[in-house]
Amino acid sequence: MSPKAFLFDLDETLTDRNKSLMKYSNEFLQSFKGHLTDVSSEDLYQLLKIADGNGYRSREDVFTQLIHELPWAHKSLSPIQIGEHWTSTFPLCSVATTGMYEVLDTLKSHGIILGIITNGGSFSQNKKIDALGIRHYFETIIISETVNLKKPNCEIFSIALEKINVSASETWYIGDHPANDIIGSYYAGLTPVWIRGIHPWINGYDEPSYQIDSLKQVLSLITKYSS
Repeated sequence: MSPKAFLFDLDETLTDRNKSLMKYSNEFLQSFKGHLTDVSSEDLYQLLKIADGNGYRSREDVFTQLIHELPWAHKSLSPIQIGEHWTSTFPLCSVATTGMYEVLDTLKSHGIILGIITNGGSFSQNKKIDALGIRHYFETIIISETVNLKKPNCEIFSIALEKINVSASETWYIGDHPANDIIGSYYAGLTPVWIRGIHPWINGYDEPSYQIDSLKQVLSLITKYSS
């Protein structure tokens, strides 16, 4: 059976976090260049990339690491100042993963229903979606803070399915995180598609049947599946 709907993760699935961090590094230096000495946007990017932990470290830990490791000219910024800058600016620096617009355009043109299920804060995730200019593609956008549920909880997938009125067996879920996206969607009855290369697989669980190395490969996967 060909899928009637595709639901997507947001971070590291529709967005390229590394490119977004690089863009944010430039914005950070523009905002705080008077506070820093001898640091380039590349230096800051490399520090941010390590500190960020693919978005899975606490923001407080990330900001504290920046305070300790950046070369401050005088007194360092406070964690609150860095946090306020991150909250207001990082979502606006979101960069689409390669091929994202082509994938969404193609799926939409074939009448496939699209949606997003993402963990995160409502403010930041909505800002990312609007920065990418992709809201019009989706029949539903489910953000964990808004519904007070987080992946891999099966209920958050059920909410999305109810919104689009498509059964789990007719829906594919595309994401990068083995537990939150792939195992979570599998136990909710959806067909998971794992974007490899960002997080290692979890020992003790069978890997999913459908695996890709880039979002653009969704198109060849769906062609093969439907043929």
